[in-house]
Amino acid sequence: MDNKNPKVSVIIPCYNQGQYIEEAVESVLDQTYQDFEIIIVNDGSTDRLTNDLLNNYKKPKTRVIHTDNQGLASARNNGIKQAKGEYIFPLDADDKIGKEYLEEAVKILEANPGIGIVYCKAESFGAVDEKWELPEYSLEEMLIDNIIFCSAFFRKEDWEKVGGYDPEMLFGWEDYDFWLSLIEMEVLVYRIPKVLFYYRVLAGSMIKSKKKEQKVEMFVKIFNRHRDLFIKNINIWIDRIIDNTQYYTAQLYIDTGLGFNESQSLPQVITGSERKVEFDLHQYSDIKMLRFDPVNDYSILHINRILIVGEGNSSYEVEDYQSNTIRQEGNNLIFTNNDPKIWFNVPENKIQKIVINLNYIAVGKQAFDYLLKYKNELIIKKDAHINNIESVLKHKNELIIKKDAHINNIESELDFIKQHKVWRTAEFFRRIFYHKIAPRRNMP
Repeated sequence: MDNKNPKVSVIIPCYNQGQYIEEAVESVLDQTYQDFEIIIVNDGSTDRLTNDLLNNYKKPKTRVIHTDNQGLASARNNGIKQAKGEYIFPLDADDKIGKEYLEEAVKILEANPGIGIVYCKAESFGAVDEKWELPEYSLEEMLIDNIIFCSAFFRKEDWEKVGGYDPEMLFGWEDYDFWLSLIEMEVLVYRIPKVLFYYRVLAGSMIKSKKKEQKVEMFVKIFNRHRDLFIKNINIWIDRIIDNTQYYTAQLYIDTGLGFNESQSLPQVITGSERKVEFDLHQYSDIKMLRFDPVNDYSILHINRILIVGEGNSSYEVEDYQSNTIRQEGNNLIFTNNDPKIWFNVPENKIQKIVINLNYIAVGKQAFDYLLKYKNELIIKKDAHINNIESVLKHKNELIIKKDAHINNIESELDFIKQHKVWRTAEFFRRIFYHKIAPRRNMP
């Protein structure tokens, strides 16, 4: 490298991703704009492949920093601290970029000093090849959810002003928090109308859903850090609530003999208007069983159909499945916990994909209110049943009392007869009858 500082510093954190980093670096070296440096941050990798590669990594415009494992936010900060460029561009080690991304972004930043964030359209590749549908940038959309992926350009001086990425964002969203910090400084945001960023999707990759508790914890932290921004724009939240736009995160877990775990799971975001979800399973072999988690909340669902598509577009409709529902009415499943699950076996032949058609009848508070109503109905039915049993028992006791009284009455009458003079007088004749006449009846 010459002594002139580069215009752009590309920061690539890497933790045990040595098998992908070459593709990421090459996508940067292949840019039409060449005034850049690449800083790879080996964030305490533990696998031999990554360490062997990065300990002796020799590429143009590239240097490697080795640190203890500190997490993604700190890894980016550590790289940016040593960056010499005016503009910073984070790139994850398993992603890649189009040839014109740096050129297009620098052109925008140079011509518009007020613009502080530049990103582009995106596509996924790997296990899933499709456009990454993100809405056009607006403050409204940004306050509802993060719509800017991590690989966007910003100015190093702005990073210094906001204090960098927050290392306390332990469960992700560190980029969301960082973008909001820049937006609070009233920087403008620009999206290049081209697909120039490519996000790698692995089987069970980083896009899998976080636990609800982790989401809540991170969003509370984001809200507290940007409280004034959210309060100032509270009408956005109110309008969104009134619009009642709903979306659910469903997840499919694949058991290939090691049980169900996060490393073999595929997520899908389902909006309130969608009624079909598909999972591509062609990369998996020897699938033993599948588990579908339709939503992470109390819910009442209607399963229209579960279809497994095999090789040659052969299909198999799943009719026998198990779930942790408390009650099933036909294809309506009523879940009384906030972690509903549906299990089903699969045919032995190779599976290409699974298609699930379902309706979300009620989710969250609506489902919870229904469950309370259902619980009250059960209590009423139970009380009615108990009252019926008690009535039957009462009637039974009355019959027993009547029976005992009747028996006592008969026994009293027999005692009276036995004490009568006529009964005692006839005793001699009864004995004769018993010993002489009655036995003859038993003779052959």
